[in-house]
Amino acid sequence: MVMSTWLQNAKENLLPLSDSNEFMIAKKEWMYVGLMDNEDANFNCELCGHPAIRYEYTIQNRLNQNQMIVGSSCIEKFIDQLAETQDNFYDINNEIVDKSRLDGDKQNYWTDILFRSLENNFSNTEFQKSITEQIKVDGHLTINQAKFLRHFYDKLNDNEQMAFKYIVSIKLRKDKQKEQYTALRGSDKAFIDMLLSPQQRNIINEL
Repeated sequence: MVMSTWLQNAKENLLPLSDSNEFMIAKKEWMYVGLMDNEDANFNCELCGHPAIRYEYTIQNRLNQNQMIVGSSCIEKFIDQLAETQDNFYDINNEIVDKSRLDGDKQNYWTDILFRSLENNFSNTEFQKSITEQIKVDGHLTINQAKFLRHFYDKLNDNEQMAFKYIVSIKLRKDKQKEQYTALRGSDKAFIDMLLSPQQRNIINEL
């Protein structure tokens, strides 16, 4: 069986930083530390060599404390590689790390950015606070709630706007919600359109 390019690169890069020189053993020496967002995407994955990664997942060798910065796709492949030999990936607290944990860490990262912005620059009135609380519940807003955030969104920096689009979504199932959409015009419509999912755009096209 031909070794995959990813596995070949992973072995070449992981083994020199591990205590064991056998990949099957060495891969179990490593644990998950956490996630950092590199907004400039100017760093290459140290495990597979993939260029220009944005999400930097740090892994650390529990035996010698060496560290590596790994991209989001690569760390998922590392988890898969451990699973092939029925091994788990653990964090520094000895808790199992799976793909849903990685997704959750990314969600938490964007949530922290957005809520700091909301609390510092938006949540002044009771109505504004109610919108913030609804975002905290599940991120789903009615169109009338969401369009109230348009001017707030326009004042955010690029990273904060990305957090906003990652967390906030639109409710568009009920007839009343669809009626709110058909009443949109101009900048409000463009803002709401930006937040619609592909499935919701299909619904809108049928209205």
